[in-house]
Amino acid sequence: MGHSLCIDIGNTRGKIAVFKDDNLIFHDFRSRLSKKYIDGLLDEFDISSAIISSTKFRNTVFLKALKKVIPVIELSYETPIPITNLYSTPETLGMDRIAAAVGAYTKDTKKAHLIIDAGSCMTLDVIDADGNYLGGNISPGIHMRIKAMNDHTDKLPLVDIEYHEDIIGQSTVMALQNGAVRGTLFEIQAFTDHIKSQFKGINTILTGGDAEFLAKKLKSKILANPHVVLEGLNKILRHNA
Repeated sequence: MGHSLCIDIGNTRGKIAVFKDDNLIFHDFRSRLSKKYIDGLLDEFDISSAIISSTKFRNTVFLKALKKVIPVIELSYETPIPITNLYSTPETLGMDRIAAAVGAYTKDTKKAHLIIDAGSCMTLDVIDADGNYLGGNISPGIHMRIKAMNDHTDKLPLVDIEYHEDIIGQSTVMALQNGAVRGTLFEIQAFTDHIKSQFKGINTILTGGDAEFLAKKLKSKILANPHVVLEGLNKILRHNA
């Protein structure tokens, strides 16, 4: 069996990975994907199948071209997966969320998992130790919080993301930064503490563009895994082989 190509298209960038069996051998980030870029991957690796998860589109030039040369799964709520999806509206569920749950659970099937994806939006999702995806929450990510406060007011400025040791903002800029950054940290910490009280020994994973930044600031030790969605996509692809 050749290599597998996994593509996760988020709100701001595309994440690409090539796997040999369960081993990640290549990964990349792109603001946009082109046929030329995909052709380069096909030339470099012995890719025999692909899977794509997207929050933005169903079809593009590169995807049409890819389908002509290898089998491609466009992940949807109807795609068979190696966990049980208990979401009440599976057709509305972001495929990156279910892929992350698959990636987390298939690495350790004896534990419940909390997956926190800190990207444009922040998602907090739970899968129990029996492999049941239970759902989760969605809230604005750090960048979205900062941008929204500027967009939806007349006087609040657009500020850079910065962490302050002092929890009390002493200027409007600092207050906005604390509100966005500290607010995100408080939300993660409170949700994590609550979930830990319900699921003993739950494993917590932090992923997404702001994962490393947040992991350094959180009081709880949380494992940062930037590839959990891609790993889940690979598992779903292999499940459907």
